[in-house]
Amino acid sequence: MNEENKEKMDTNKNLSSQKGQHGSHRPARKGQVFESKAENLKIIPLGGMGEIGKNMYIFEYGNDILIVDCGFMFPPADMPGVDYIIPDVSYLEENKSKVRAYLITHGHEDHVGGLPYVLPKIPAPIYTPRLTAGLIQNKLKEFKIMGQLSIRTVDPDKEEKLTFGAFQVEFIRMTHSIPDAVALAIHTPVGVVIATGDFRFDFTPVDGKQPNIHKLVELSKKGVLALFGDSTGSEAPGFSGSETSLQKNFDNILSSAKGRVIIATFASQINRIQQFVDATVTSGRKLAISGRSLLNNIDVAVRLGYLKIPAGLIIKVQDINKFSDTHVAVISTGSQGEAMSALARMASGDHQQIKIRKGDTVIFSSSPIPGNESAITDVIDDLFREGAEVIYDEKDDIKTHVSGHSKQEELKLMIALVRPKYFVPYHGEYHHLIHHRDLAIEMGIPEQNIFVVDNGQVIEFGKDFAKLNGKVKHGIVLVDGLGVGDVQNIVLRDRNIMSTDGIFVVIATVDKVSGRLLTSPDIISRGFIYMRESEQLVNKARSEVRRILSQKEGEPPANWLNMKNRLREEIGQFLYNNTKRQPMVIPVIIEV
Repeated sequence: MNEENKEKMDTNKNLSSQKGQHGSHRPARKGQVFESKAENLKIIPLGGMGEIGKNMYIFEYGNDILIVDCGFMFPPADMPGVDYIIPDVSYLEENKSKVRAYLITHGHEDHVGGLPYVLPKIPAPIYTPRLTAGLIQNKLKEFKIMGQLSIRTVDPDKEEKLTFGAFQVEFIRMTHSIPDAVALAIHTPVGVVIATGDFRFDFTPVDGKQPNIHKLVELSKKGVLALFGDSTGSEAPGFSGSETSLQKNFDNILSSAKGRVIIATFASQINRIQQFVDATVTSGRKLAISGRSLLNNIDVAVRLGYLKIPAGLIIKVQDINKFSDTHVAVISTGSQGEAMSALARMASGDHQQIKIRKGDTVIFSSSPIPGNESAITDVIDDLFREGAEVIYDEKDDIKTHVSGHSKQEELKLMIALVRPKYFVPYHGEYHHLIHHRDLAIEMGIPEQNIFVVDNGQVIEFGKDFAKLNGKVKHGIVLVDGLGVGDVQNIVLRDRNIMSTDGIFVVIATVDKVSGRLLTSPDIISRGFIYMRESEQLVNKARSEVRRILSQKEGEPPANWLNMKNRLREEIGQFLYNNTKRQPMVIPVIIEV
């Protein structure tokens, strides 16, 4: 047995559990199709429509369901304290006996981040290429649920079909901003559906693995029922460009910089990391890595052979001051301005090992996720304040990023190659979907054969028709720390009130028997008023508390909850009348 085959066997052994809790799930088989009584195919998005993130799509035929991707989304600013948003999977929980497998197109968090939260509820084997499998395995180990599932690796270059009940699936190699990205050709009794996943047409990729256009053409010749196309770049004209076009710019920046060079990129941008590694070697620098997710992903990519780092290149972050500035480069998390990321802490002066100083060059090698623009600008401004030279947004025509998503000409090329009967734009905000629809119309697809849908809508396909057929339960589930789904709208409302208007705590100590107020009420204010400068208002508030409680003096209320509600309402109204603000009023009654 040669070393390459031995490595493949070892990898598959590591990435697949011997026995998952999937007794009711029929495994993938080659060449066997199970009969199904249903006549129509249902495709139901639970996430990814009208938004960037939490991608999840259900393919259902009879008694068989496939789940394509299982991602999360970062919360908007009006959800303080929330870590992630995942799709509501109630529909899948009700039908979990039908679920045959998860099919994962690539390793970005908006496609895999929901797995640790969804898998315990809906266990099924995961099928995905090797790098994605390694990243998922690493993630699930962190959550201590690795033993509950099976990860089965597929090789998109073998062009084999896997059978899951009524479905047969082919994994088609594509190019994206992470290696091992694939499209899916899902063969159903009513026709073939192709889901592109996230893609761009890069014919000179860093890893040399080109998109499999021949397979797309082959499927097209046989007839494609429907194409689900990545819509993220549908508003941008032209082509996205090749990843390899960045190498020369990285080489020039690192070779000419007068001080340290810090690059911020996504932890999953393995090809981008390889380019920066190569530029670091060319410039004669040492490389430090700052950020836990980066360290984890680099470890997986190196172990599986997707990232090549020469021995002796990597130094510890703690040791960078042992080298001259012109001999140091750093890869960091924080390209989206995340508050606790390594780069944000450098910019604010809170990073323990790296303090930004004059002469440093900082490169942003990513595009902003919608909603993150303000946070990114704040970090850039802070870096400038500390004296760094910051390269971002193709500043001075120095290109340091290419999109992982196809632009208009590539989207047209995909439609021309596949020639589907029906078209569904997916993976994008609503305006992205509409622009992608318009491109499909330009390419000759009749408008009545194009479906722009929202999450939860059911698209039903027969051999001779396609139509919308109602909705299933859908929505969002909020992940807050260890809590999944326990933060509801009322909690978010309270958090927003506290963040904008503050809190006003009233503490009243009363006699347990008589209900009489024993001491002057205590007042605590946070985020509402500065008490030392608002003594008059505080004293008036105390008088109001005395008035409200005195109405029951000598006749203790049977239910102190009623009294708390009254304090909350009347003190809240008093504060609004005097300040035109509405802090959260928290009454506390102590019986002694």
